[in-house]
Amino acid sequence: MTTGIFLVVFMVGLLFLGFPVFIALTMPATLALLFFGTGVELTIVVQRMISGVNSFTLLALPLFVFLADIIARGVMGDKIVNLTQAMVSHLKGGVAITVVLASLVFGAISGSGTASMLALGGVFLIALRQGKYDDEFSYGIISVSSSLSSLIPPGVAMILYATITGTSVKDVFLVGLSVGIVFGVILALYGIYYAIKNKIPVTGKFDMKTFVAALKDSIWTILAPIIILGGIYGGFVTPTEAAALATVYALIVEVFVYRSFKLKEIYEIAFQSAKTSTMILILIAAGTIMSWVMTIAQIPQTVGYMLLNLSDSMILLIITLTFIILGMFIDGFSAMVIMVPILFPVIQKMGMDPALFGLLIVMNTAIGTNTPPFGIHIFAGVSKFNVSYITMVRSLMPFVIVSIISLLIFTYVPGVALWLPNLLKLF
Repeated sequence: MTTGIFLVVFMVGLLFLGFPVFIALTMPATLALLFFGTGVELTIVVQRMISGVNSFTLLALPLFVFLADIIARGVMGDKIVNLTQAMVSHLKGGVAITVVLASLVFGAISGSGTASMLALGGVFLIALRQGKYDDEFSYGIISVSSSLSSLIPPGVAMILYATITGTSVKDVFLVGLSVGIVFGVILALYGIYYAIKNKIPVTGKFDMKTFVAALKDSIWTILAPIIILGGIYGGFVTPTEAAALATVYALIVEVFVYRSFKLKEIYEIAFQSAKTSTMILILIAAGTIMSWVMTIAQIPQTVGYMLLNLSDSMILLIITLTFIILGMFIDGFSAMVIMVPILFPVIQKMGMDPALFGLLIVMNTAIGTNTPPFGIHIFAGVSKFNVSYITMVRSLMPFVIVSIISLLIFTYVPGVALWLPNLLKLF
């Protein structure tokens, strides 16, 4: 118990003082082994950290990060926007639906919400302004729809969760697709409601020639999610192999088909991807040693005992509030590395579907990117749209409320989140 208190207090203290998260994880864990006479050699710290990232499945993570950066630099995202505009812009709320649908498709290629916002945010804003949408509504729907990308396979956060818990990546991806589609529909319905309430005019009519032209122009882009998801669920490739194939495919398409950038720029893109991947991997390594020491200190067992007399509904509410509060102050990857090893044994005892729990956590972290004071999409929006911090926060609040309501629906009515896996079981 003493070791557990030391770990938690020391970790929280370091985070409060502004230390990097990986130090706030590794330092308390190492000192706990040193001070509390566990009889474990300190060399095991390095061995455990290396074993935490020595995973074939985890190799998919840097590959998908690289893929997202390639697409963000190129024009595949623009092709998606053009196609979705041709499909739905003639409907009531059509431009808002375009933003949601394009973000969903972009997520099926890149798996990164921030990449989606940076790559498509400017294009979306122009379209929404042309459609007579208020700027604050536009900032909000762009940011939250970009978060939708992290819920769609191959979301990087989903791979991280699967690695931490040992859950099947394919199972997590399937539930992610199920949740992402439903959340996308909810955001689209809110966009339609806003358009009706504010008498946003419908722009243009559906034109088959325009749609066919956009489809032909984007055919190389559409093939990317087919390669990823079709390859995985068709049993042809593993998620890691799908990541490698999709990355090579995107490079070929952007460099040789669309010619959006030159071969010499690949080094710069790869360097940026390597920095992002290194940040995530060092967090995983640090989280591995912290979760191991926490297990020695019986912290997960203690938490489970504390929650023993609570109902499943109350436990899920506590977990949701915990992640929402954490998301206000630290990034989602750090929150997952710290909390998932503690909470996963609890939901196992509850008999909850581990893939569904993973998506609830991923959605929590996605909401966290849009919540003040430190949500990353707030600062990305301030920079991208050249607006004040207060304006960005105000524009996001209605969408954060919609997101939290959606999260509660997925939490307490799991059939809504699991409609796709349940449907596939019938075949």
